[in-house]
Amino acid sequence: MLVGIQLSISRTQQKANFRATLKLVAIIKRIIGLSQKHRGLTATYLQGNQAVAGELHEIRRNIELLISDANQIGLTTSEARWEAYLDHWRRLESTSMQLNPPESFKQHTSLIETLLYLLQDVAEHIEFAETDQSVNEAHFLWREFPQLVEYIGQARAVGVATATKGESTQIDKVKLGYLCEKINLMSETVFNKLNQVAKVSESGQLIQARQACLQLVSLINEQLIQPGKVSIANQDYFAKASHTMDQCNTLLDNELSAIVTRFSD
Repeated sequence: MLVGIQLSISRTQQKANFRATLKLVAIIKRIIGLSQKHRGLTATYLQGNQAVAGELHEIRRNIELLISDANQIGLTTSEARWEAYLDHWRRLESTSMQLNPPESFKQHTSLIETLLYLLQDVAEHIEFAETDQSVNEAHFLWREFPQLVEYIGQARAVGVATATKGESTQIDKVKLGYLCEKINLMSETVFNKLNQVAKVSESGQLIQARQACLQLVSLINEQLIQPGKVSIANQDYFAKASHTMDQCNTLLDNELSAIVTRFSD
């Protein structure tokens, strides 16, 4: 009888830890999304578009709320990358609007890279705790898929800065060409895997997200890389790149939510 009670308590605790891990994964993913948007808007701010200052302030406020939520989950105390992220964010938050554009991009991208690795570290607890093969097959949801969104986010930041200044330097062209190649390769990998293991996302959503990635790459080539003078408005480009990220994130959120639902019963 005592053994049965202990097993029941152990299973209850394991399920609670599992839910806490999934909750932290969701929070980190939201911080990544806001950090990517902060990078993109900061890029256009540093090129002279001061109209986005209020939106940047709101993003920072929302990040602080998420940090507070994450700190309520005990798992963060054992994650060294969480402390590294907090230290970097505090410094970047206070200086981001005084940096030059290349340094801002570098600092934001380094910060987001730390968060992406943190996401993988935390999600590994799911893989170790769960013997369900479908969960282990879905590991690309916290590895390759967030990296695809990050490549799109980098293309958004570089592209919106290019559109704001109205010209594309050779350095811009090289960066954007590299990112287009990464988006093409990673989207092919991600959507092929997602097509095999998707639990709740519809095939139409997958097709739309795949098409959005292809269209964004085409837009970058036609509007930012090939022409000598850039004529696309920065707001239009930002909206297009954001729409592509949103479509990818919707699929990613769908599948992560399906895992949460499956193991919340």
